[in-house]
Amino acid sequence: MAGNNSTPPERYSIIWIGLLVGIGFYAIDVIVDVFVSGRGSFIEILLNPTYHDIWTRMAVLIVAVGFASYVQILLRREHKISEAAKTAERFLNSVFDNIPGMVFIKDAKYLRFIRINHAGEELLGLSSHELMGKNDYDFFPESQAEFFIRKDHEVLESGVTVDISEEEIDTATQGKRWLHTRKTPILDDEGKPIYLLGISEDITETKHAKEKLQRQQREMAHISRLSTMGEMASGIAHELNQPLTALTSYCGTAATLVKDLSSPPQQLGEILGRAEEQAYRASRIISHLRDFLSNTNDNKEAVDIGQLIEGAIDFIKPELKNGSVKIEYLPGVRGCKVMASRIQIEQVLVNLMLNSIQAIHSLEKATGNISVQTRLLQNEMIETTVTDNGPGIDAGMVKRMFNPFQTSKPSGMGMGLSISRSIVEDNGGKLWADKQRENGALFGFSLPVCE
Repeated sequence: MAGNNSTPPERYSIIWIGLLVGIGFYAIDVIVDVFVSGRGSFIEILLNPTYHDIWTRMAVLIVAVGFASYVQILLRREHKISEAAKTAERFLNSVFDNIPGMVFIKDAKYLRFIRINHAGEELLGLSSHELMGKNDYDFFPESQAEFFIRKDHEVLESGVTVDISEEEIDTATQGKRWLHTRKTPILDDEGKPIYLLGISEDITETKHAKEKLQRQQREMAHISRLSTMGEMASGIAHELNQPLTALTSYCGTAATLVKDLSSPPQQLGEILGRAEEQAYRASRIISHLRDFLSNTNDNKEAVDIGQLIEGAIDFIKPELKNGSVKIEYLPGVRGCKVMASRIQIEQVLVNLMLNSIQAIHSLEKATGNISVQTRLLQNEMIETTVTDNGPGIDAGMVKRMFNPFQTSKPSGMGMGLSISRSIVEDNGGKLWADKQRENGALFGFSLPVCE
């Protein structure tokens, strides 16, 4: 608490003044007796006073001293009251200024600021000196100021506290913020509002930690739906595999019977052969799909990186059916194997190539090109890169594209790159992006060579 700068009256100073006043009256009475009444000399009257003179003069002296003592008591009491009031004021000011939320007071007539605490100054980026005597229209956009003033009038007219759960405010130093504000009227003895008290809590971060949670919940629900679709697709693939196997067998048998005919219809054998080939291809695709959706095929083994790339390209061929995008595989190494989970690394390759295809389609280009290349690094790692001539990496995504739930796609989940990086790192490698590339995008990953 701050020290006391006021100087209290000296102890007994007023009593001494009263005593001097009494002695002065005594001396005046003697002078009057000598020079006005002619009762004798100054020495005679001073040394030989009558009993009446003594009692009169002593009474005057006692009254003067007593009155001075009374005044002294009143002044000391007033000084104590003043000091207590100053101490209480300093305490209230300290409490007001150190409240963590913004607290402000406006006059009820013109709604001008007459007081604001330190937290309010920091939030608004304005000092008390800048705010005093001004209203919301002097600092905030018109739409915001109108909202604040409308709520102020609502409080003053109703005479009750109004709770504003969420209001937007543009600050001078912190940009756009969101506040939870309570406004209450301060009334005089007649119940009329004379001031308006406002208490605001900055809920910007809470509003964001809430929006992020809601977004994550939506994404988790999406992932759950995809998981359900995966289980259904796995079951459908299992059911389709049997009739396709039977169809392949029937086509083979039919082709054999056609050969035994003396004069078979023209091109019948060729048609049956093509039907058998397509049925066999459909069976392989479904088998591949079942493996891709399986949760059990994640054991690490020695796999040929070239075969993985070719298998991944074959897997996404349906995405290339309109011919607008072409994929080129440029093997820098052949026959090299890596120790990794075949299905997991294939998932990474499929994700990177699908990202490139979708990026190219977003430009609505007539044709697009994707290049998949491999090379052997000096540190016994095999590097695989996927390059496209699409729009490139969005500038706003450069620093956070590998974080979960971050995407620039309108319907994307933002999980592909995050999961891909985790998969590659779990298999002993690294996944990265060329953030400086100006034309198109380049993503690459490395895996250790299998000894």
